Amino acid sequence: HHILWQKGVRHRDISPSNLMFYFSWDSSGRDVAVGILNDYDLSSLKKGPTGRERTGTVPFMAIDLLTKKSLAGEVEHLYRHDAESFIWVLTW
Repeated sequence: HHILWQKGVRHRDISPSNLMFYFSWDSSGRDVAVGILNDYDLSSLKKGPTGRERTGTVPFMAIDLLTKKSLAGEVEHLYRHDAESFIWVLTW
């Protein structure tokens, strides 16, 4: 997620159904869990639209994105909003 954000890709819909993982082995043969973030249908590019559109799965959206200001398009979707969504997923 962080690398994609740095490259200008904004996922904007972190939810349990968009997170997957599988087990693999590292170079020393140890088991490791590999996480995958999928479903980029609501994503946007940094250079694209303003990023003020409300997107996401409501129970996992950042609180800032559920306000009247956000509904009016006055709140830009920031990295911390996706980070908060990860926290909501982990507490689900």
